[in-house]
Amino acid sequence: MIAAILVLAFALLVALRLHGFSLAAWHEVIDGSEPTELLLGSPRPIRSDDWKVHLPLLLSQRSVDPRFPIVNPSIGAGLDMRLPIETPIAHWITLFRPSMWGFFLSPDTGMAWMWWSRALGLFGVWLAVLTVVARGRMGVAAAGSALLLVSPFFQFWAFNGAPVAIGAGVLFLAAAALARAERPRSIALAALGLALAGGWFALTIYPPYQVTLAWLAIALVAGFLLDERDALPLRRHLAWRAGGLVAAGAAALALVAAFLWDAREPIATIRNTVYPGRRLSLGGDRNVAELLNANLGAPLWADSWGPLYNVCEAASFWMLSPVLIALLVWRSLRGERVDAVSAAVALYAGTVWIYVVLGFPDWLARASGFGIAPGRRAVIGLGVADAILLVRFAATSSRTAWPRVALLTIAWAALLAACATWLRRELPDARLPWLAAFAFGNAVLAAVLLRAPRIALPGLVALCAATTLWFNPLAVGGSGWLRENALAQKILEIDRAEGGRSVWVSLGRDDLPNLFRALGVDSLNGVHPLPQLALWERIDPGRQQRSVYDRYAHVAVVATPSGPPRFQLRSQDYVILHIDPRSPAFRALGVTHVLVREEDARGFERLTGFEKLAAIGPNHLYRVPK
Repeated sequence: MIAAILVLAFALLVALRLHGFSLAAWHEVIDGSEPTELLLGSPRPIRSDDWKVHLPLLLSQRSVDPRFPIVNPSIGAGLDMRLPIETPIAHWITLFRPSMWGFFLSPDTGMAWMWWSRALGLFGVWLAVLTVVARGRMGVAAAGSALLLVSPFFQFWAFNGAPVAIGAGVLFLAAAALARAERPRSIALAALGLALAGGWFALTIYPPYQVTLAWLAIALVAGFLLDERDALPLRRHLAWRAGGLVAAGAAALALVAAFLWDAREPIATIRNTVYPGRRLSLGGDRNVAELLNANLGAPLWADSWGPLYNVCEAASFWMLSPVLIALLVWRSLRGERVDAVSAAVALYAGTVWIYVVLGFPDWLARASGFGIAPGRRAVIGLGVADAILLVRFAATSSRTAWPRVALLTIAWAALLAACATWLRRELPDARLPWLAAFAFGNAVLAAVLLRAPRIALPGLVALCAATTLWFNPLAVGGSGWLRENALAQKILEIDRAEGGRSVWVSLGRDDLPNLFRALGVDSLNGVHPLPQLALWERIDPGRQQRSVYDRYAHVAVVATPSGPPRFQLRSQDYVILHIDPRSPAFRALGVTHVLVREEDARGFERLTGFEKLAAIGPNHLYRVPK
């Protein structure tokens, strides 16, 4: 029944072309016009990973000819689209990227499909997982799944971590189905599901989340098997079950191996990049106050995020599991029974807390795989583990004795007070009344959790929703305007006059070049998920500056009137190319046209004498002399 409701809701929302992406932020960039596609809220420019980077890449796949290519010719010297960003491509990998399927229908359908497949998929899959955790208590499970849905981490990142979380949840469900299957046919079907789930999870291809959630899935499966060992028919049809498990693992590995071989060239390219390929993280890049900023209401009062950078990078979860972990440790030290699911997930959560806050030694980071998961990304594991522990406690625990409640609540309040002290010092918008109110509220919530968890959990969902649901807008489509605005139409007109062979550079900006690819027009700069080594070696044949541009990068081009081309690294993923537009090096890149913003147009014209083709709002378009 619930699955049917979710499917119907998905179909309706996609049919209405509703989504929560901030694509309307392009209005301000292009011409400052009013975004009529917005129904509620405002576009969030900070979500540039979506509107500036990811969505133009997805729209580009429909705009080029032929559609949905493996190598998209409109990006740099040609970009392989199989990784590192999920895109719709005419390739079997797309079968394992269900959030991309809508783009084969239409651009607006694709955005709605992508949004709701992630949001509703996260809720639905984890409702099923948490129902198992809660031993069938679906109401408690629904509260835990809703808590994930409204969490700051998923909301402020516009659900970009949802595909990996969904894959991890499906992997657990398939493993549980294999353990529960009683007949050979059921075992075979469960094994097939496990193989597909394993391939799906492995092919979501975002290693920081995958490593973090893979360890959580292992902990959850281990806890489930230990907890249910007396009820599971594991010894029945043992040969079938063992064979199914081996076959599922082999099939999943075969799928992964097939992709690794097929995409070996772009994989080799990204593995050898300065960033992120050769990056090694040892953790220790988040302190406790940073992790608990949502508990203290920071999303409601913080405009400037100090060392946390912005609301997205700061995104964590409103967590209460530290109280439960402390209670479980207390029970264990006193010789009281701790159920296997809680013990396994608490051990996992404690390990990730240590990694994120304190860090691992080099050998352990490499051996565990966490070396490819910066602490700020491993936070996803803490939040999902938090929901599991809360649901398990609410479903299976009796009331905690008052002395323990008092001691744990006081300790929790003291920890939050210490975190509030740090936030007040580091975040300029922090105010003592707000911090005190949230610290007190968390203490009350912890006491209610320990005494009446089934009341506390819905309350936590409501409070968390109040801190996040205002963030993402509600919009209807928007891709039509992106193609039909005056600037886009002029660019397409010029490209048609050039026989579809115009090649553009947008000077001084890293956002506008991404508009060209959304239109199916070639642009050399903008975001390069894979480094464009062949392109840049045209002007750096000795590869002397390769360490600067050999990375995932947002590439801006700046007109510099003298000297050879020079690459400047502004941040780990932002590269500036300084180049003289009059130079042979500029023509060696194959540039035929240039877009310059109004504030730079007069100086550019004096410098180059290039022919101006049009001025559309603040955007000036020029032809490069042959």
